[in-house]
Amino acid sequence: MSRNAVFAGMGILLSSMAFFGFDVVSDISAHVLGGLSYTRSDLVHLVFEVLAVAGLGYAVVTLRAYHLLLRAEAEATKDTIQMLRGNFDEVLQNKFEDWGLTIAERDVTLLIIRGLSVAEIASARSTAQGTIKTQSTSIFRKIGVRSKTELMSVIIDEFLDGKPAS
Repeated sequence: MSRNAVFAGMGILLSSMAFFGFDVVSDISAHVLGGLSYTRSDLVHLVFEVLAVAGLGYAVVTLRAYHLLLRAEAEATKDTIQMLRGNFDEVLQNKFEDWGLTIAERDVTLLIIRGLSVAEIASARSTAQGTIKTQSTSIFRKIGVRSKTELMSVIIDEFLDGKPAS
């Protein structure tokens, strides 16, 4: 539902509320100023109009609160998407810092995330496969995972849920 539709709906509710409110005031003033007594049907009519005004007022307040809630959720979603698109590297580097990864471990972690094997990482970094295995073990220990799959799960959970991983 668009913002304009919400405001149009609120306008209709407020107009209806004003109409019934004016009718209630008009009925009461006609009876009080005219010295007329209320018949049972007049009282029932008046009660229903008062309830209609109250119900419409409640609907306006509820619709406005719901609109504000949806707008806040949309803004939070927009911020999350922007973080995932534009600031992924910065956020990831901050996580690496939080986890206490060395510069070499950060590089290896990025290559693991890209899906490279131990041999491919060793070749890309011009180092021995044993060094990469040792660094991987250290990375996994610091992050609290036991495998590449768990590492990817932590990263996905961190960025998709927007909540800190344990």
